[in-house]
Amino acid sequence: MRLKAVVLTLIIIASSCGTSPEWDESHKTNFLRACRREAGYEKQDLCTPLAAEIEDKIKLGASKSCLLFAANDIAIAVEPDQREQARQQFDSC
Repeated sequence: MRLKAVVLTLIIIASSCGTSPEWDESHKTNFLRACRREAGYEKQDLCTPLAAEIEDKIKLGASKSCLLFAANDIAIAVEPDQREQARQQFDSC
């Protein structure tokens, strides 16, 4: 499970390290692909709303890397309290 988290994080970071500081369709596509793969079938429905929230928060000036790390933690959280902690981190980015 830890290896999957590392892989997802690397994919997310790689997708965020382009020359554009904004969230574009390629970033969104990469995030959704990685999120859906790592979240598992039962949690895939988290990915699309997270992508939309990331886009909205970036437009408001939030840190893309902070959002992506927190979204990763939300997607891979096993326990509800882990998901809640990740959500709080995401909301504070």
